[in-house]
Amino acid sequence: MAPTWSISLSLIDLKFSGNLLCRTCGNEVTQISQLMEVPSKLAHRQRNDSFIGSERILIQLFKNPQEKYFEVVTAKSAEIHKLDHKPTSEDSWFPGFSWTIVVCPRCGSHIGWLFEANHKHSHTSPVTSFYGLILNHLLLDKDADSIIEVPKVYTS
Repeated sequence: MAPTWSISLSLIDLKFSGNLLCRTCGNEVTQISQLMEVPSKLAHRQRNDSFIGSERILIQLFKNPQEKYFEVVTAKSAEIHKLDHKPTSEDSWFPGFSWTIVVCPRCGSHIGWLFEANHKHSHTSPVTSFYGLILNHLLLDKDADSIIEVPKVYTS
């Protein structure tokens, strides 16, 4: 029998407004107000960090079966596309939840995963779905304004 853990959910009371963008193309992924904490006992490391001004959010480090590490923040909603794959609970970082890869709708970059409660877990959890977003695949919109792309004519 697989171990079970309870998921404690808390929306983050962020006074900072803005959006998180796809780092590849600048498409809006989610609003900062949609970030929430969904801690996992399977995280290799957890930290509260202030990557959005002075507000602190939960950032968790996970490792997939291919030995690749991801720093992940969780969100209630996101404007991204779910790949047309059946959700799987195998190797889920959040016990009781199945996952599906999600990508940016504009450029197709891997942004993270959609986690959905398994049927038997859905009545015991305060949340039925959430997004795990890869931190280094995101960019804060206020930081995007400072990125300048040099025209190719000037680089040759």
